[in-house]
Amino acid sequence: MANKTDELVDFGYQEWKKHLDVMITVKPGWVNVLFIVVMVVTFVLGVCGNLLTCVVIYCDRRMHTAINYYLFNLAVVDLLVAFSGILLDLDGFINYPFDFNGLGELVCKVHHFFVATLWNTDVLTITVLAIERYIAIFHPMLLNKKPAQRRVAKNICLIWFIAMLETLPETWTIELIRSPPKFSICCFVPNRFTKLISGILCLVTFIIPLGIMVFVYTMVAFKVKSAQSSYSRAEIFNHRNNSSKVNKLTVAMTVSFVVCWLPFFAIRIVFAVELYRYWAIQYWDLMMLLTSFSSWFSIVLNPLLFSLISTKFRRALKNLWNTKIKRHRASRSLIV
Repeated sequence: MANKTDELVDFGYQEWKKHLDVMITVKPGWVNVLFIVVMVVTFVLGVCGNLLTCVVIYCDRRMHTAINYYLFNLAVVDLLVAFSGILLDLDGFINYPFDFNGLGELVCKVHHFFVATLWNTDVLTITVLAIERYIAIFHPMLLNKKPAQRRVAKNICLIWFIAMLETLPETWTIELIRSPPKFSICCFVPNRFTKLISGILCLVTFIIPLGIMVFVYTMVAFKVKSAQSSYSRAEIFNHRNNSSKVNKLTVAMTVSFVVCWLPFFAIRIVFAVELYRYWAIQYWDLMMLLTSFSSWFSIVLNPLLFSLISTKFRRALKNLWNTKIKRHRASRSLIV
C-alpha cells in the first residue's frame, strides 16, 4: 500500500507515459481542421497587429514615450511567439505525431525554454505597464528623475532576465515522451519537483500579476472618475480619457489577461495539486486545446487593447500612411 501511494505521489517517466496513453486520444478530423484554421487566422491577425504597432512606434517620434517603449517590447515578444510557437504547433498538428524532427529531448527543452520565456516576458511586460501607469498618475515626480528611454531600457532588460529565471527550473521538468505511433510530445513529468515549481509559478506568473492589475486599474478608474476635470487632457491609455472609456478599457485588459492565461494557470494547478489523478484523464485533450489557443490568442488581443484602439495610435498610423506610404506610392507612380 505504501508503494502504491509513493507511485501516485511521484510519477516516473514510464508511469506518466502510461497515463498519457490513456489521456491522449485520436481526435476527429474536423477538430484538427478547425484548430488549424483558427491558429492560421490567429497567426495572421497577430502578426499584422504587432507589426503595425512596431512600425508606428518606431517611425513616429511623438510615439516615443515610456508606455510605448513597453508596447514595442510587447509587440516584439508577440511576433516571436507567433513564429516560434504557433507555426511549430501547426506543424505538430499537420505532421502528427510531431517528434521535433528527430532531434530529441535537448531541442524539446530548448524550445520550451524559449517559448515559455516569451510567455513570461509577455506577462511581466503587461504587469509592468500597469505599475508604470499607476506611478505616472499617483507619483509622477518619480518618473521625472531619469530619462524615460534609459529607465525603460533597464526595466525591459530586467523583465527578460526575470522571465528567463522563471523559466529555467520549469525547463528541467520537461521531457520528450514518445509512444509511437500515437504521440510524441514535450511534457512535464509530475514528480515532487514539478509539483513544487508548478505551485510557485501559479503564484508568480498569474495570481500576483492579476492582483497587481486589478488593484492598479481599479485605482486608475477611481482617480479618473473623481478628478475628471483635472485629467481631462491626460493620456493614460494613449487617448484622451473619460471615466466611461477608462472603466471599459481597464475591465477589458483585466478580462483579457484572465481569458488568455487562466487555462495555462489551470494546467499548472493540475500538476501542483495532483488533479490529474481524478479528472484530467477525461479532459486532457480539451485542456491542451484550450491552453494552446488561449495562450496564442494573446498575440491578437495585446495589440488590439494596448495599441490599435487608442486615438493617439490611430492618429499616428493615419499620419504615417499619409506622409510616408501614400507619398512613396505617388512618387513611384510618377517615376513609372
